[in-house]
Amino acid sequence: MRSHRGAAARIRLRVGIGALWLTRIGAFALLFVPIALVIAMSFGGDAYATFPPRSWSFKWYVNVFRRDEFISSFLTSLTVAALVTPISVTIGTLAAYGLWRRPGRGARALESLFMSPILLPLVVTGLAVLVFVSRVGVGAGIPAIVGAHVAITFPYAFRAVLAALGRYDRRLDEAAASLKVRPFRSFWHVTLPLIRPGIVAGAMFAFVMSFDDFAATIFLIAPDTRTLPIAIYQYMEFNLDPTVSAVSTLLVVAATAAVLVVERLIGVDRFFGIGDATR
Repeated sequence: MRSHRGAAARIRLRVGIGALWLTRIGAFALLFVPIALVIAMSFGGDAYATFPPRSWSFKWYVNVFRRDEFISSFLTSLTVAALVTPISVTIGTLAAYGLWRRPGRGARALESLFMSPILLPLVVTGLAVLVFVSRVGVGAGIPAIVGAHVAITFPYAFRAVLAALGRYDRRLDEAAASLKVRPFRSFWHVTLPLIRPGIVAGAMFAFVMSFDDFAATIFLIAPDTRTLPIAIYQYMEFNLDPTVSAVSTLLVVAATAAVLVVERLIGVDRFFGIGDATR
């Protein structure tokens, strides 16, 4: 009787493990198969994006660098993201630190308020910023886009730093105070180095969200200013060739290279604070 129960338990365990692996394989396929299809189509030699390609060519990559709209829009996206990231990280770090230091009755309400931009559709945020800059006379363009992106990306930096502070040992501040270290010096030399993984993770989220945003940015572009997602969208309106697939592949390669560099120099686990001394 016991042998039958043991056999049934082993069968259920194997079925459970098999189902778990099938779920994992399905999740990875859902994530990476579309990327693989885009990469394959970018090397197609046909005049239209088709899969599987009937011929192979690098001409669409050459076309990317020949078209000024992609180069200029890439530089614009890079500029906007480079402006947005330090602003969002600075505000998010200060807000998270202040909320962590003074956890009063309204802390939960303030945290919900700071995270509320995530709940709003990006279209609503872009339209609201457009109305605001029009009322104050600023107009569309890079300043308006930067303002909208700060509102969009700030919650991600705030949440990442707040999570890092949740693993921070308050006794370190008490030890610094007992040594008569001023609060600012304690924050600069003790707190900031230990919450660095959260700050860097927040900066990564802010940069990526700003660089890739389309829904809010579409309301705020000026005639002489457009970001890379906008340029891709406008190109796809009148062209069906694989140039967009080539642009997407280059972005995937750049993101992968950044992860490999971080792994080589720092280690991804330390980069995100996994297993570091803050635990």
